[in-house]
Amino acid sequence: AESWLQRWAAEWNGAATPTVLVASMVVLVTATLLLPRSRSSRSSSATGDGGEQAPNGGLTGGHSEARGQNKQSVNLEGTFVPSTGVLHANSGVPYAFDNEHSAGQVLPLHRPTMDKEIDAKGTWLYGSHFKGRKRLWEIRLQLTFKEDVSEALRFGIELEDYVPLGSATKRLMGLTVAALRQVAGSDLYHSAGDDPKTTTGPLEKPTFTMPLWAFDQMIVTPEGETPPDLTDAHFSDFGHKRADNRAAFIEEMSKLELKRGPTYTFAFWGISQFLDNIKWQVMKVVPFTTIDFNQFCGAPPVHIVLYTLRPEEGETRHLQRRKEYYFHLAFWSSRSPPSSQKLKLLLPEDSQDVGAPAQRPRFRGGDWRSLFTCCVQQRHPDVPAT
Repeated sequence: AESWLQRWAAEWNGAATPTVLVASMVVLVTATLLLPRSRSSRSSSATGDGGEQAPNGGLTGGHSEARGQNKQSVNLEGTFVPSTGVLHANSGVPYAFDNEHSAGQVLPLHRPTMDKEIDAKGTWLYGSHFKGRKRLWEIRLQLTFKEDVSEALRFGIELEDYVPLGSATKRLMGLTVAALRQVAGSDLYHSAGDDPKTTTGPLEKPTFTMPLWAFDQMIVTPEGETPPDLTDAHFSDFGHKRADNRAAFIEEMSKLELKRGPTYTFAFWGISQFLDNIKWQVMKVVPFTTIDFNQFCGAPPVHIVLYTLRPEEGETRHLQRRKEYYFHLAFWSSRSPPSSQKLKLLLPEDSQDVGAPAQRPRFRGGDWRSLFTCCVQQRHPDVPAT
């Protein structure tokens, strides 16, 4: 891995063009997964500055309302696809989702990196959790499946549109993906997408997906038992974590069977110290330089996805018509929002308000699965069936 990173650095020095930034996400993920990370000796404190511990162990009061934004000047925002409203990072209540294949809730967390005083003092809802940790953000995802998952479930990102790549970038991308495939095997998938100028028929979006062991934390709760609260101040102590034993974590995640009944809880933060989603910048890749996200994603939003693929004879691309989405979240920074035209596509006029909160008292046993039965479409609203 160290030899590969040295080669990557040499390639970067010889190819410092804007389009080379398309490779940065792949590079950062690869470095994070291949190189061991030391485990922090810091333990999570139960409460943050000025906050009280809620009865369920989560944080409440102190600095924000349950759906407040901690009075940050800039925040991470997003919406499920299809939309149930605008989501904000650092909410005191997770956001519920329900689609054709799964139902659950998500809690995006992000340091208030545009508000240094708030971050330094820890005077925000999850300040105590982030204190002493390098991560800039964390995504907590909890879901149950409506049927057993028979195909490989893929976790990763999609971009909105094709981003042109130069020859140097393509070489760098090929080197990066080859290195990661040595560890991840065939479960890893990367595509720069189809160039609409040279491709006829359906187009594949730029995509990078990984095995489930790319997550950093996993908890499986048997059916009938209460899963962990995503806002619990001791959430980081639960379940299995990559930092505890990397090899054992990968082995366990590789053997994980996703069944109807249990509740699965995942958390991801591994590459977060390199990606400031609020500032919309890549950091620590080029020394003393930060890079605008839009140089590698084209334009916001970026999509976080969990999906399987319908088999299709003769087709290996991850076309929209083949995808079965289990989770789909488009995100951006309020500092760098999507265009007004894109927002109209993402957010119907009747869903401009804050997204629906998860119903904690009804979470046991799947009673909440029908909360959003109206929101079961699979495709992105601006993507026609292909």
